[in-house]
Amino acid sequence: MTLSLFHRSVPRAKQRGFTLLEAMIALMIVAMALPALITLVMTQLDGSAAIRDKTYAYWVAENQLTRVRLLQQQKAKKTLVDYKVPEKDSGTVDMMGLRWQWQLKSIAMEAVPGFKRIEIAVRLLGTADGASLGNSAVDEDQPALARLTGYISDPEVVQVQP
Repeated sequence: MTLSLFHRSVPRAKQRGFTLLEAMIALMIVAMALPALITLVMTQLDGSAAIRDKTYAYWVAENQLTRVRLLQQQKAKKTLVDYKVPEKDSGTVDMMGLRWQWQLKSIAMEAVPGFKRIEIAVRLLGTADGASLGNSAVDEDQPALARLTGYISDPEVVQVQP
């Protein structure tokens, strides 16, 4: 009878936790997924910055078009007699902590006499404190962050009939 005591099956204790193999497989899965997640987050951040910069560039372009329109209105009211919309103009402006370079082209419309098409292109130069984000010289072959087209009339050519 003593033999039967030794051969009796003793229930095993319930297994708790992970085995070493299971832990290694879980770490491998995390190690493979983490770089993809980081890349996705960085792409989203870059996209947000690009959208922000394009929005600011459009604001700069709209400000320049508004400036030209206001000068044209002053000319129509005879307060700025000598003002003439230039064929080409450019300049820099600091806005939102960044330095922007804008270029304006005015093109006379042959189909509609007395009207001009104003094209404004805006590029990012660097930060407003002088730190450059790249080349300080503007390369016109590089695409602009924003392009805006507007139309204005020349008050001396276009006469409004009452």
